[in-house]
Amino acid sequence: MVQTPGRSNAAGVAFSLSTGDTKDRIGQKKGFATGETVGERPAAIGHYSASEVARLAGVSPVRIGSWARYGIVPRVSRRPSVYSYADAGEAVIARYLIEHGVKPKKVRELVERLRDEFGEWPLARAPLKHEGGLVVMRDPKGGVLVDVINHPDQQVEEGTFLSLTEVREALERGGWVAFSTPRPHIQVDPSRLSGRPTIRDRRVPTAMVAELAERAEGRTLLRTEFGLSEEEIDEAVGYEADVADALAA
Repeated sequence: MVQTPGRSNAAGVAFSLSTGDTKDRIGQKKGFATGETVGERPAAIGHYSASEVARLAGVSPVRIGSWARYGIVPRVSRRPSVYSYADAGEAVIARYLIEHGVKPKKVRELVERLRDEFGEWPLARAPLKHEGGLVVMRDPKGGVLVDVINHPDQQVEEGTFLSLTEVREALERGGWVAFSTPRPHIQVDPSRLSGRPTIRDRRVPTAMVAELAERAEGRTLLRTEFGLSEEEIDEAVGYEADVADALAA
């Protein structure tokens, strides 16, 4: 079980949330960071290997292990390496930031600055936004946007920023590759098939669908025995191809 560190003033962060705001982000109801009902100390759900998290984040298992050792992505246990659904969400956001030019060292520093305020999964919990070379967060007291990467706490002008919540929410639709290519029939639910990507609301893994679809009469079998539509089959095949391309890049 992942334990959340006790809250204190975060070094390098010039503002802090009130107790009520913090509970709103960490506590009392089902949220995007953990996917389950939690109290003051959020609980981790799901058990993923490094290889499974790598598929969801679109990077190699070696890189996932490196990010965990470097302090970017948390994990439930070190030996063996086990990750939660929320840990996988952090990996997806880390991939996004690094893909857009933020150095791993800067991502780690950001995680360290925000962890006291936002708990074990700060990249998902903090109201972070991105545009170009800027990663920003709104100061809850002053209401202004501040830089959190290059010049921490320096005010920046308003712009058309992408909320990193949108990046994190891609996990439920299949992970990193779903951010750029959403497929409505693909789902990742930690309570179904140990969190493997499946056809939405079914216990049918996308990997199995893609494999069967390549065989003679495979599509017929998927339609008649599993009740899948051609659209569901096509999306599973396309999703698995995108994951393979991401891992090979």
